[in-house]
Amino acid sequence: MGNLALLINNTLKLFIRKKSNVLLMLMTIAVSLIFLFLGFADNSQLKIGIVNKDNSEISKDLIKSLQKTDKFKIIFLDEKEINDKVSRGNVDSAVNIPYGFGEGLIKNDIEKIEIISIKSEDVTILLKNYLNQEIANLSGLAFASKGNIETFKKMYEVYKNYPFNLKTELVKDETKSILATRRSLGFFIMFLMVNTTSIANLILQEKRDKTFYRVLASPVKPKTYLLSNFLLNVFVALLQIVIILLLLALLLGLNFNSSLFEIFLVLISFAIVSISLSMMIISFSPSTNYASNLTTLIVTPTCMIGGVFWPVNMMPKLLQKLSDFMPQKWAIDAIDKLQTGSGFGDIYINIATLLAFAGVFMLIAIYKINRSEKMSDFV
Repeated sequence: MGNLALLINNTLKLFIRKKSNVLLMLMTIAVSLIFLFLGFADNSQLKIGIVNKDNSEISKDLIKSLQKTDKFKIIFLDEKEINDKVSRGNVDSAVNIPYGFGEGLIKNDIEKIEIISIKSEDVTILLKNYLNQEIANLSGLAFASKGNIETFKKMYEVYKNYPFNLKTELVKDETKSILATRRSLGFFIMFLMVNTTSIANLILQEKRDKTFYRVLASPVKPKTYLLSNFLLNVFVALLQIVIILLLLALLLGLNFNSSLFEIFLVLISFAIVSISLSMMIISFSPSTNYASNLTTLIVTPTCMIGGVFWPVNMMPKLLQKLSDFMPQKWAIDAIDKLQTGSGFGDIYINIATLLAFAGVFMLIAIYKINRSEKMSDFV
């Protein structure tokens, strides 16, 4: 126990001595908050790109009805622009109204409207619900007219000009809060992975300085040496997690649906995965440059596939299946569940899976360090 305390103290001194390590720790929190503020700074209106290939009176009126609401900002596009505008974020979603939409609706043979988006379902659900409601109303008119175009037109004119009485009540929309929080925590997860490597890389520094081998030549076992680094890394990650959650919950007044503790468990579980992964990486690294490149090669692609940058369900089926092997996916999935009212009983599998990832990574790291040879070649 005494050896462990001495090793932790020594690792802490090495960590603090390098100011860039402390700066990186603070940046992990700062960058996450920046993405959070950017999420809240977005215009409350959804930017909807419209491609109207039908150009019938019905399709034009459908677009006008979208324009009359205060939820949508309509941007007219050419069909060839859709993918580019959506992928660049110039529009939140794009609506492609096909040829023959109006005529097909009258004949009860509706051509499906295509909605294109790379954002989560929460972003496009309002648009889908609005379009579905309007189309359902028009389909009812078409059914009543029994396919007679003249009858439909008369009924349609009455429908458009009927003085509806609408009673509205204000309800709190938490969609923006949920999306902003998810985005912020997603990027926090990514930067946490980068940050945990800074402490694990102290092992590489001690290898380079030959301190590592002198320690292992003493009665200290390799697993004790790794444990000291691991515990300090956990403490630093814990500090960051507590700060980011306090800022989200207190200063910004964000609502976690009474799941703050469960989100804390998810984040600390993922931090343990990240620390274990970084230790596995350095155990296989013959040099500091190799470790740095390997970390980048692993963190960025796995965050992409794991759903940090975009929802998993927006990816091809093959990548969705592959995401099950990414710890980020299990953490993000748990946060999504908690933000929609689920409890610990719905996420314990996620936490258990994360801890299983951590166990595998740590066992590999310990085994590799136990078998390390040719130490003097490290640069």
